[in-house]
Amino acid sequence: MRIHVINLARRPDRRMHMERQAARLGLTFDYLDAVDALFEDIADLRSRSRSGPLGALSDGDLCCFLSHRKAWEAIRDGAEPFGAVLEDDVVLADDAAAFLGDADWIPPGERLLKLERFGNRRHKVVLARKGLDVHGRVLRRFHSKNVGAAAYVVSKEVAGVLVDASRIVDLSIDHFLFNPNNSPISSALRPTQVEPALAEQGGEVSWSDIHGSRVGGRTYDFAYWKREAIRGWYEIRLVPKLAWLVVSGRAELRKLSFENRPAPVAAERARSEAA
Repeated sequence: MRIHVINLARRPDRRMHMERQAARLGLTFDYLDAVDALFEDIADLRSRSRSGPLGALSDGDLCCFLSHRKAWEAIRDGAEPFGAVLEDDVVLADDAAAFLGDADWIPPGERLLKLERFGNRRHKVVLARKGLDVHGRVLRRFHSKNVGAAAYVVSKEVAGVLVDASRIVDLSIDHFLFNPNNSPISSALRPTQVEPALAEQGGEVSWSDIHGSRVGGRTYDFAYWKREAIRGWYEIRLVPKLAWLVVSGRAELRKLSFENRPAPVAAERARSEAA
């Protein structure tokens, strides 16, 4: 499985951050130049977007989406049945190579798998109670919003579907992939979460290049409050369905965690030496 890392050319610190992790894990990363809002013709890029369920995208969010789209094109056009996509500020657990080194662990029928935990530790996700144990972690279907797109695995087939479905962009990348509240493609693909997560954004390179474009263009006018009301509507529209899944015992509301675990081989060696 090829691992595609989206990297801003003007952030060599992030490139070094990922290269250190690749060396630590014994993996090879393929680096893609991110679409950079500072150097692109924004008017031209804007022709590929429109205001969507959550309002107009910031320049940074649009460029981030188009960067992921480049990764999907590479996976679609490649020979491997699955590919991984990483953003360049992600932190990977020590056992991440077991999930990124090959695709043998992916069960039949799985097409989009989220590897990361995102957001504050109060945020909860509605996860299926039943899951599949893989390399000491569990694959669980999730039914609610579960944003963040810094680490995921996608099949070659679905990569092509995502490219076709994003000729015009109207959602940020994480909502497009992992928010069934407002993304038809997310609802159709029914992604799976690796839990506990083996990746999260953070560390010494975690400050965001996108956040500034969001805040800088924000005005607290009627349009802003209208967008917030629409966001609220999308948040609550699935509440009855989610509540039924929880009450019926088919799902549970859980706080996702990120856990750093030793690589399976190293762990087995440690147990043998202890014995």
